Amino acid sequence: MGINKRFDGIRLRKLPPFRIINPHVMRGRNEAAVYFEQDIDVSATREFVRRLNEGEDKENVTFFHVVLAALVRVLVMRPQLNRFVSGRYLYQRNRIQLSFIVKKTMTETAAETNAKITYDATDTLYDVVEKTDQKIAEARDPAGNENDREMEFFSRFPRSIVSLVIRLFKILDYWGIAPRHMIDIDPLYASIYIANLASLGLDAPYHHLYEWGNASVFVVVGRHRKKPVVGSDGTVVVKDIVTMRYTFDDRISEGIYCARAIELFKRLVEKPELLLTAPTLTPDMIAELKLLPA
Repeated sequence: MGINKRFDGIRLRKLPPFRIINPHVMRGRNEAAVYFEQDIDVSATREFVRRLNEGEDKENVTFFHVVLAALVRVLVMRPQLNRFVSGRYLYQRNRIQLSFIVKKTMTETAAETNAKITYDATDTLYDVVEKTDQKIAEARDPAGNENDREMEFFSRFPRSIVSLVIRLFKILDYWGIAPRHMIDIDPLYASIYIANLASLGLDAPYHHLYEWGNASVFVVVGRHRKKPVVGSDGTVVVKDIVTMRYTFDDRISEGIYCARAIELFKRLVEKPELLLTAPTLTPDMIAELKLLPA
C-alpha cells in the first residue's frame, strides 16, 4: 500500500478545484461542520413496527432498526455522504459502516462499548435487523470486543506513552499507512456515527464531529414526543414526533446535496415499508459507490 493509497477508501481525483482546496483551508472536521435539525413524524412508523412484531411471523424490529436501515439506504442512494477527508485528500469510502454506543445493560451505571457494523448496498430492513442484533449481542458479551480490549491495553500505559502512540498513529493515518487492524475495529472510522438518545428518553443535542477517525457524519436520535402540527388545510393535529440532529463535514459535499439526503432519510423513516425491498442499482450507481465486493 503506497502513500495516501488507503485500504478503506478510493481517492477522488476528478473534483472541482474548490473541493480540492477546501481541506487545506478547513483542516479540521469541526471547523468544517454544518448542522441540520429535522422533525420526523413517526406515527405510521410506530404502527408499522408494531405490526411487524405481531402475529405468527413476528420480527424483532425496533424504531432504531428502521433508523439504521434508512441511513444505509441513504448512503446507497446519496453516495457522496459516504466520503471522508484524510491527509488533505477526499476519499470515497469503500464500505458502508455504521457505529453506535451499546450499553452492556440498560441501566445508568452499566458500562458502554461500541458496535461497528458493515452493511451491504442491497440490504433490506430484515438484513439490517439480523446484522445489527448479532453485533449488539457481541458487544454485550462480558468479555468485551476487540475495541474494548485495545483501549484497556493502552490505558495501562503512562500518559506520555499513550500520547506518543496517538501522535504516531495520526501521522501514519495522515499518510494512509496506519495499521489496518486498528482502523477496522475503531468505531470512529465509519460512514456515520449514531447516538440513539431515544433509548434513554432524552432530547437530541447537536454533536461535534470527532477529529480522530474519519467519520464525516454524526446523527443524534431524540426521544419520541407528542407535538401539535399544522396540516396543509390549517387544522392542528397532535402527532408522534422524533427530532433528529445531524452534523456534516462540509468538505465532503455541497450543503444542498446533504439537505436532499436528509429529506430522503425522513421519507424512508416515515414510510419504512420502502425498506422491505432491496434498492434497484444501475451500473452507474454501483460504479459511483465504489464498494468492495460483498
